Amino acid sequence: MSKAQLSLGFRHYLRRITREPLGPVIYVVTPVSVIWVLTRVLAAISDGSFMVQGYNMLATQLSTHMMILFQLNGGLVLLHYLDHDFLQAMKWRLKSAPFPTHMLVFAAVGASTVFSFLQGLLVVAITAAFLKAYWGNLLVTCLVILMVSLTSQLLIMTIFLLVRSTSITETLSWVISLAMVIMGGGLFPMPPSAFFNFMGRYGTPYALARTAIKAAGMFEPSTVNLWISLVGLAVSIAVLAAFVVVLGRRKLA
Repeated sequence: MSKAQLSLGFRHYLRRITREPLGPVIYVVTPVSVIWVLTRVLAAISDGSFMVQGYNMLATQLSTHMMILFQLNGGLVLLHYLDHDFLQAMKWRLKSAPFPTHMLVFAAVGASTVFSFLQGLLVVAITAAFLKAYWGNLLVTCLVILMVSLTSQLLIMTIFLLVRSTSITETLSWVISLAMVIMGGGLFPMPPSAFFNFMGRYGTPYALARTAIKAAGMFEPSTVNLWISLVGLAVSIAVLAAFVVVLGRRKLA
């Protein structure tokens, strides 16, 4: 019965999420547009050496940064449903429904994760097809997108359950993700040191995702870095999931 409930809840939330047109605009159209503009600008001032084996390395670098950044905020799609269904207007209706609250939460997280994952795939497909971005091993890239998407859902749930405010959660989500990009050297080079070298490779989910994608490709191949990054993302997910379980029992009961 629990599997049937979970499946029904998943389909319910997936239908609701896919009816919102703003999601694809923010998480697909916006990053692709930014990548396209910056690629054109940087290509115009470069010496033309950015094409390597038929791939546009400017678009590759920008696409990797932007895709991971927006995936780290993909969980904001879930935020409205957490607030509306479990803490505000629908709370008491759901309490009387024949669905356990935790089952509905799992369903909402699953639907939001899948939706965010598909949006990430669209960014990969569009930049690869039209901007000649290189994404390395596509199986690894897909796994990384899925793991980053799930990380985002859990991180945003943790923040929201702590602060109980959608606006503060949205702000903190973008601040934290941008801080990850900065610490990882995504906006500008960081000072050379062991600390910043670690942060740029393994120190955050952003760095782990970027390192995994690079390590699975042909330009910076490294089986060791690949496995370290994937295990690091898995550990991040496990830690955040533990926080969500503890906070959820207290806040959503």
